[in-house]
Amino acid sequence: MDAATAVALIGFALAVGAYGTIIGAGGGFILIPGLVLLFDLEGVEAVGTGTVTLFAIGITGAVNYDRAGLIHRRAAGWFAIGAVPAALLCAWFVADRIDADVYTTILGAVLVTLAVFVLFGPHPTLNDDEISDARRGRLSTAGIGVGVLSGTFAVGGGLVTVPLLANVQKLRPHRAAATTSATATMSSFAGATGHTIAGNVIWDDAAVLVGGAIIGSTLGARLAGRLPARAVLIGLATGLAVAGVSLFVAG
Repeated sequence: MDAATAVALIGFALAVGAYGTIIGAGGGFILIPGLVLLFDLEGVEAVGTGTVTLFAIGITGAVNYDRAGLIHRRAAGWFAIGAVPAALLCAWFVADRIDADVYTTILGAVLVTLAVFVLFGPHPTLNDDEISDARRGRLSTAGIGVGVLSGTFAVGGGLVTVPLLANVQKLRPHRAAATTSATATMSSFAGATGHTIAGNVIWDDAAVLVGGAIIGSTLGARLAGRLPARAVLIGLATGLAVAGVSLFVAG
């Protein structure tokens, strides 16, 4: 890797880390298409390498959020029961069995679908610390779906988890984003493990990306909460749509 590429990767990861932490969505929907379109990685290599980076973003943001007392630990735990094994299995057995061109097209479709979900899905309005038996089951079941997206495409965790936590656990925006950071960290670790076993991680790129991501996510955690919720949702949906359409065009 030459110096120019290393600097570009660090700058890219820093921006993704800051943005992903602020919106509580991890930034995989920007990171993965960027690695494919800007740095010429194959789809499954971009996902494997990106998942390692997203783990760094998630754990940095989660530590900062937890220090502020914003993470709903019990909700995160029940969600992880479904998300972690699903992410591990999909990363290990599913992702690299999809044809590269088909993989890019499917990823583009996933991003555009998530853009619609972010705009029109349920959003946080309340704050409820209690977890009933019914909610535990719904949280774990929803976690399986998020784990599939996270393990296969390294996207969707935060984008889907924030609205789902709003709908199931009735968390306020900042607490939903913080709790999502915790769940995304666990599913990203599982996904990174699966992709590592499958040989999908380019470690030279991952090491550089992680350094930039840690700096960016630390800055993002400090800036989190300063933007109006609606503005964040519109910007998030726009980014998803642009990234998804770009992958369609490139494919």
